[in-house]
Amino acid sequence: MKKLLLGLCVLSLAYLPGNAQGVRQRGVPAVVLNAFQQQFPKARQAEWEKNRDGNYEVEFDVGLFSRDHQAIISPEGKILRHEEELSSYSLPDAVKEQIKVEFDGYRVDDVKKVEAGGITTYVVELDSRFGDLKAVFGADGKIIKERMD
Repeated sequence: MKKLLLGLCVLSLAYLPGNAQGVRQRGVPAVVLNAFQQQFPKARQAEWEKNRDGNYEVEFDVGLFSRDHQAIISPEGKILRHEEELSSYSLPDAVKEQIKVEFDGYRVDDVKKVEAGGITTYVVELDSRFGDLKAVFGADGKIIKERMD
């Protein structure tokens, strides 16, 4: 009886870490895992989820400071979208300059670099005492979209 209980405990502990977001890594197709591992070889703590559209979403950390990343990968293994958390210092100079000009009085809060369809954009959350807003910039610094947050 003790061996049975010990065995069940070990199995349940082995099952929990891989089942974080509904899809265990073993449930992810090999072509998707291979694409992920080739694109992000230093990824740690990957948590997988299968979206309703059939694509796979993975959240993971990379690097010494554990920057958050998120990727969406098709069942065929194509990286459709990649989001990376950045510091405000990592923004391109053109984006920093545009923030100074257009959003004087705002403080940069969160920054994400988004790569999708061969296009790179920067999503910046800006805070001020008058309200918060979210702006999307192209790599050239042009404002693509902005809205109150």
